[in-house]
Amino acid sequence: MIFGKVDIKPDQREVLLETIHRKMATNPLKIRVDFTLTCTSYEGVDVIKEALLTARHHVNTDGWKLDFKMIAPPNYKVEVVTHRKAEGEAKLKQAIEKIKEVMKARGGHFKQKSAPTIIGAQKDTPDTADLLENMKNRQDAEGDEDENSENEEDNEEGMGDIDIENDLGVNAVDEEDDDTTMEEKKE
Repeated sequence: MIFGKVDIKPDQREVLLETIHRKMATNPLKIRVDFTLTCTSYEGVDVIKEALLTARHHVNTDGWKLDFKMIAPPNYKVEVVTHRKAEGEAKLKQAIEKIKEVMKARGGHFKQKSAPTIIGAQKDTPDTADLLENMKNRQDAEGDEDENSENEEDNEEGMGDIDIENDLGVNAVDEEDDDTTMEEKKE
């Protein structure tokens, strides 16, 4: 539809569209959940291994790949890299529920240490919608400033040249005069 008005060859159009898609693609998010697993029974290590493998096989479907890793016993993490934040968080919650279910059934203990957290994201980085709204507000404010600046320009006055010592009534004292004054004070 857009290229209907432009005279462009089909092979050039494909290259252009491919380039546009690549440049406009968003960066994937890495979402992570930390948790602890403990099991004091004789098969404790096997129970933890079973819980992690069961969760991985349960949620790694339809193109999803969740990574389960041990930080240091009893601390573990599960991560997913995705472009879709809500779906990624839902998959992580699914995995956590499956781990919790297996651990409870086999006599182990599960404790979630953190909610799904985006790794590497800057906390001050605003969402795209926030950026657009801020830009609109800034443009509105600039329009108001232009009107106000015209009024302020009329009221502006320069400071001019000021001789601070003479205007404030302060006289410059030579160093020689200052020395004699101090000697007189000592006497």
